[in-house]
Amino acid sequence: MRYVAFAVGLALFGSVAQAATQYTGDKVQGVPVISALDVADLATGQHRFMFEGVETGTGQRWYVPIMVAKGAADGKKVLLQAGVHGDELNGVRIVQKAMAQLDPAKMKGSVIGVIGPNRSGLERVSRTWAISTDGGDVIDYNRIHPGKETGNPPERQAWLMWNKIYKGNVDLAIDYHTQSTGTAYPLFIYADYRNADVKTIAELFPADQIKKDPGETGSMETTFVENGIPAITAEVGEPRVYQQDMIDRGLQGALNVLTHYKVIDGKLGATAESHKAYIGNEMSSIRATTGGFAEILVKLGDDVKQGQKVALQRNAFGDVVAEYTANMDGKVLAVGTDAVREPRALLVRILGNNSAETCTNGC
Repeated sequence: MRYVAFAVGLALFGSVAQAATQYTGDKVQGVPVISALDVADLATGQHRFMFEGVETGTGQRWYVPIMVAKGAADGKKVLLQAGVHGDELNGVRIVQKAMAQLDPAKMKGSVIGVIGPNRSGLERVSRTWAISTDGGDVIDYNRIHPGKETGNPPERQAWLMWNKIYKGNVDLAIDYHTQSTGTAYPLFIYADYRNADVKTIAELFPADQIKKDPGETGSMETTFVENGIPAITAEVGEPRVYQQDMIDRGLQGALNVLTHYKVIDGKLGATAESHKAYIGNEMSSIRATTGGFAEILVKLGDDVKQGQKVALQRNAFGDVVAEYTANMDGKVLAVGTDAVREPRALLVRILGNNSAETCTNGC
């Protein structure tokens, strides 16, 4: 079924580019508002737009900042995006810095920078898109792509982004994330190693860890890949903050990708190989079985063995109420950073390698 979906999706996604960049005539913060983008009709140079997204409950619009660097010659069309989850912010600075240092006169192809397609989440510094109608709800914007033209607000937003911004304008995509509030990652890549270009893109990043991964239905990364567009999810550290090392390495990864695909000239910087990235095909999450105050006994990147104690919880009196051990050999991929942990909260996530043939490219 995956391959049928891939073929149909490729036909739908790749068959029609935008007829033209469509300007509404409005400006927001002095920046022209567009309702559709066609990079082909832009002049060589740097461009800024506000994309007119879905309506709010009062009929106003969510506007998404779009940056485009259009090269003087033809080449690959690359998307750099951050803010799909609104509490995951290192990628915002990465995209800003990448776009600022591009020289379109020396480029082949184009680079699109998108900041915060999940406008609701970004304004609330939250993973989810909040719906206010009928008592309210929250939706994970990274599980609903490619959206629905007549769906709920985040589904419509996803549909608009796919059909009015990405379609015809993207050959390769890097979607920047971090771990969610209350948890932390190193520089970590999700990559579908069944796709050779995805593998290449992932290993151009000076990552700490890479997960060979078949993807997550409805995610930005997987929907791109299913539609013939190589893409990765780059998890660059912790939520809600700017971490300079993560920003620097996340930027280096983007520049390496642009260099490898000849969008810009230059030499490759640090990569997964030179950074000695750990590449795994299976991960396991150790979650709290009860409520309590958590003590994490391992650090990101630590080697762990099955049966090793990795966390414990205490009650309000200081008594140990639960202890947790690693359920596989591997490296510590994520940890819970909030001390107060409810049942099912993440304590430790481990990345390892499963020798089963079915797990060769991820399980």
